[in-house]
Amino acid sequence: MGEETEPSLIYGLELQGRSLAPITADTENISFMVGTQSLKSDNFVYIVTLDEDTGLLHKRILKYPAGEVWSLNPNPTDPNLFLSTYGEKSQDSWKKKAAVFRIPESKNNSSNDEGNLDSVDIEVQLDEITGKNEPVGAWYQPNEASKFCLIAGNSVNYLQLQESGPTKIWEAEHSVRGQTKIETGAWNPHRHCHQVSSVSGSQVMTWDTRTGDKAWTLNVASGSNIRSMDYNPNKQYYLATGGDDGSLIIWDYRAPSEPLTTVREHSHWLWSVRYNSFHDQLILSAGSDCRVQLHSQASLSSEPLRQSLEDDDVQEKILDDGIVQTFFDHEDSVYTAEWSSADPWTFASLSYDGRLVISHVPRSVKYRILNIDS
Repeated sequence: MGEETEPSLIYGLELQGRSLAPITADTENISFMVGTQSLKSDNFVYIVTLDEDTGLLHKRILKYPAGEVWSLNPNPTDPNLFLSTYGEKSQDSWKKKAAVFRIPESKNNSSNDEGNLDSVDIEVQLDEITGKNEPVGAWYQPNEASKFCLIAGNSVNYLQLQESGPTKIWEAEHSVRGQTKIETGAWNPHRHCHQVSSVSGSQVMTWDTRTGDKAWTLNVASGSNIRSMDYNPNKQYYLATGGDDGSLIIWDYRAPSEPLTTVREHSHWLWSVRYNSFHDQLILSAGSDCRVQLHSQASLSSEPLRQSLEDDDVQEKILDDGIVQTFFDHEDSVYTAEWSSADPWTFASLSYDGRLVISHVPRSVKYRILNIDS
């Protein structure tokens, strides 16, 4: 499609990283949480907030003494709590773990001075739940902040946090021949979040959280491993997957034998797929080819057409399908790209070399969606 866009804002972390998440409980600010991943150095969590008036990026840096940050999932109602998986290193071993962490109140006025940083604290350790299985990720239930899904090995656990600690509601196994563990998971935001999905190899398996039973299964016919998935937040039954063949695939899980569309614009593995929470015509993808792609899939969105301003009897397209913009701000694999939870036109991406980039939807596309003359 090729659109002019605002310049991206680039910030370099001191260490490499792969973990990035929007702080969904902060609905007033464009804010993200970022984690570093180093075996040799102390690790950190960054809270970054974009000042929309000045265009400056404000940062709070926190020590993360647990180890390498592998994943982050902020609590949907409390901005000071987050789920995280991490790599803990000892003298002769390395082990992946999961925990609930708490961000402390800032105790000093210069909290980014290297020798004077606050530290995140482990609120609840989840070792008893994971056992010998290696944790893959943990995700809060979007509409109920005391519950979450924890995936470890090939086990899917549905848990509730109580004062006495985490309580397991149910546990299920997602086992695929040739696969040793589940790759990722995602909540279905529809119908009160009664479904949560796990991905193993080229298969998506979805569970009914009320019973722990299988709800439905989807398989990628090519056999390509899925690395990321996301549900359309505004249109029931639709979801997107991305994986090792570099393809963004959109599905209707009521008819899972054939995808609705397949778009291959990445030349290497696709690690991240995200729908825009407000305008589901827009989808982000990011991959090992160092690129972030902004897609339009308006024809498969909740609002493919609108009434023409010139003629009440005419329905017109909002956007054409295709690539809106390719972003070339990274020089290493991009493992994560996430939309802001406060501003539908802003998103962030993180490459493994520690480059964090804040980018924007082109104004012309924004105006077209909002039906405003540019």
